[in-house]
Amino acid sequence: MRYGIMVFIAGALLMAVRFAYGAECPAGSTCVPPQDLAIMTTVLKEKQCLQTHPPVFQLEPISIVTDKDGRIFTSGTPYHLKMTWCNYIIEGDGKVTAQAAIPVPETFGFRFRPKAYLGYLPLEAIKDEKAATGIDAGLLLDFLHWKWSNLNAAVGIRSGGLGIGVDLTRNFGAYVGYAITWGTWRHNPNAALWFAF
Repeated sequence: MRYGIMVFIAGALLMAVRFAYGAECPAGSTCVPPQDLAIMTTVLKEKQCLQTHPPVFQLEPISIVTDKDGRIFTSGTPYHLKMTWCNYIIEGDGKVTAQAAIPVPETFGFRFRPKAYLGYLPLEAIKDEKAATGIDAGLLLDFLHWKWSNLNAAVGIRSGGLGIGVDLTRNFGAYVGYAITWGTWRHNPNAALWFAF
């Protein structure tokens, strides 16, 4: 009798378990264990994220600087790229090669460069005995140069002539040359300062 009660209880428990299992997975269905269901849910959420969100790229800036001496400097080498897309993060480094062509000005040759000048004709001032009569202003035409020196034709208010100019800066310099005054036709040295754009 005692064994019969135990068999009855064991059978009842087995039936209850079978009924509960059948309720979770009805006939014609495929049952998935909870751990597999969690993996499938994660994969589907990840796929949905990939389809609805574009990747985000982060690229460190690269600066290329050229100085007045033609030297080239770069910063940000090697450059670093980082891509973030949902749960994926990809990072990489790359090499930067900078090549630049810089025009080198000619050190000798012909050119057309007009310059304004303010000069002084000392012999003119001495002969007229007036300092103001030595002042001359006009236009220099720089037509031949070698490095920082140049050959100029001068046409001023009081004289015309030819001389040599020196570049003190890119747009400013000095000039010394021969001049002949208009009307009196006197020969003079001409010392001037010039300015060009």
